Amino acid sequence: MKKKVLYALIIVVSYFLPGACIDDKTSTFKIDGSPIVISVQDSVFHLDFGNPLVITPEVSQKIKDLPLKYEWRCIATDGDSGSDSLRFISFEKEFRYSFPRAGSFQIRLRVENQYGSSFKYFIANVEAPFEKGILILSNDEQDNSRISFLRLKEEEELLDAETSDFNTNAFLQSNPEVALRGARDVIFTRTGELSSGPRHYVLAVSSESDQKIYFLNGRYFLIENMLNVGDFIPNTYPTVLCGNGDHMMTEIMFGTNDRNGVPGDYGFVSIRSFFVYLAETSGSYDKIILGEENLGFFVNYLGCFVDNSRSEVYVVRQGTYKYTCENRFAGMNIVNVVFADNIGTMMFVTTDKNDPQQISIHKTGTRSSWENNLVMFESTPYTYAINGDLTLTSDCKMLANRKYQYIYYNQGNKLYRWSYMVQEPKLPSEPDLILDDPDDEITCMEMSPNQEHLWVCVYNRNAKTELKGKLLIINPVTLQIEKTINGISDRALKVMWKPTKFNEDYVF
Repeated sequence: MKKKVLYALIIVVSYFLPGACIDDKTSTFKIDGSPIVISVQDSVFHLDFGNPLVITPEVSQKIKDLPLKYEWRCIATDGDSGSDSLRFISFEKEFRYSFPRAGSFQIRLRVENQYGSSFKYFIANVEAPFEKGILILSNDEQDNSRISFLRLKEEEELLDAETSDFNTNAFLQSNPEVALRGARDVIFTRTGELSSGPRHYVLAVSSESDQKIYFLNGRYFLIENMLNVGDFIPNTYPTVLCGNGDHMMTEIMFGTNDRNGVPGDYGFVSIRSFFVYLAETSGSYDKIILGEENLGFFVNYLGCFVDNSRSEVYVVRQGTYKYTCENRFAGMNIVNVVFADNIGTMMFVTTDKNDPQQISIHKTGTRSSWENNLVMFESTPYTYAINGDLTLTSDCKMLANRKYQYIYYNQGNKLYRWSYMVQEPKLPSEPDLILDDPDDEITCMEMSPNQEHLWVCVYNRNAKTELKGKLLIINPVTLQIEKTINGISDRALKVMWKPTKFNEDYVF
C-alpha cells in the first residue's frame, strides 16, 4: 500500500513541476485541439561575448486568437567549468539575453495554449573576444604599450585578414582604467593548481617601467592579478618572461634589470600564491633565450642564460633543473643562441675574445641526452674565420624552422637565412631578403604553428598610417612576401600565436 501511495505522489509531483529537461521535444496537443507551429529563420547562432542574442519566432496555431504562453530556458552544453543547469530566461515572446560567459548553449522555447504546447530548440555558440589567434605586443615612442589581436579559427585565415580586422587596443578595451606602459614581454601560461588539477590559462605581460607583471584572463584579457615586483624585491624591473607550459612546474621565470637598465639575476613568480622571489644565483645575464621541450602531451619551457662577462652559459628547465656548459665557452664571447627544435637542441654562435674574426658554431644534443646536469654537445665546434663584420649580432632575433631546417635572423631591414644542417655551417654573409623601404626595421618575428609561414613585424616611423607597425607574412622556403597588413601596431616587441589552451588536440 505504501508503494502505491509513493508512486501516486511521484506522478502528481512530476505533473506539476516545470520542465527541467531541455531534451523534451514532445507536443501535448489532442487531435481536436489547436496545434502550435513555431517558425524561425535560423536555429544556430554565432555571436561575440557581450553582445545580446535576439530571437523573434513566428508562431501560428489552428485556432486564431487563443492566448499563448511563452517560456525560454537554456543550458550550457560545452562541459566547461561554467556549465550550469537548465536556466529560466523569460516569459516573453522575444528572446533577448546576454550570456554570462563564452561557450556553447542550447536554448529551448516552449509555447503553450489551452490545448497543449510545442517546443523549438536553438544553439548559441558564444565566442570570447580573444579566443585563439595572433597577438602583437608593441610600444610607441613614449613607451606606451598596446596589444593588437586578431581572432582566428585557423592560422591560414591570416592570409585573408585586413587592417580593420585587428583589434589594436585589446588590453585597453578590457581594462580601460589601466595604462599599460613599458611592456617588455608577453607569454601564454598557466596559473592555479598543478597539472592534475584545473587548468587556468592566462597571458602574463611584464612592464619594466612600472615594475609589474600583469596576469590577464586568456579569453577576455581582463586583469586577474597584478604583481608589483618592487614590493617584493626593490630596484628589480621585470623583462623577459618564461612560462610553465602544462607540466608540474609551480612557478614562472622572469629576467630582471636594475633601475638603470643593467641586467641582473632572474626571478620567480609562484603560480599558486603569486609570491615573487629572486633565484639568487649571483648572476648578471645580458641575454636570456627561451625555448621549449615538447613531449607530446605537455610542454616544458627552457631558459638559456648567457653571462658574457664570465663566458658562462647555463640552461634552466621547469625552473628547477639547472644545466651548465662547464668550460665550453672559456675565452669566448657568446654572440647569440637559438633553440633549433622543440626537443632541446641548441645552436651557439661564438667569437674568440682575442680574435673576433674567429667564429665557432656549437651544436648540442637533444635535451634528453644531457647528463649529470651538463649540457651535452654533439662534437667539437665548427670554426672558421671571416673578413669584415659578422652579420649576426647579439641584438638579432634568431628563429628556427624545424620543418625546413632553417634558422632566420634580422638586421635592420634585412633578413638572413642560415642553413645550419650542412657540413660547413657558416653564417650567411649576405641577406636573403631586403625590404624595399630602407626606413623599414624588422623588430621581431615568429614562425607560424604549422611552420609554413614566417610572421615578421616591421616598424617604420615615417609610415603614413596612424600606427607605424605592419605585419609581413613570408614563405619560409621562397622568402616571398605573401601578405602585408599595414598599421596594426606600434614598434612590435613580440608576435605570437595565442591558443585557447595548451595542447588543444590532446585530451587530458
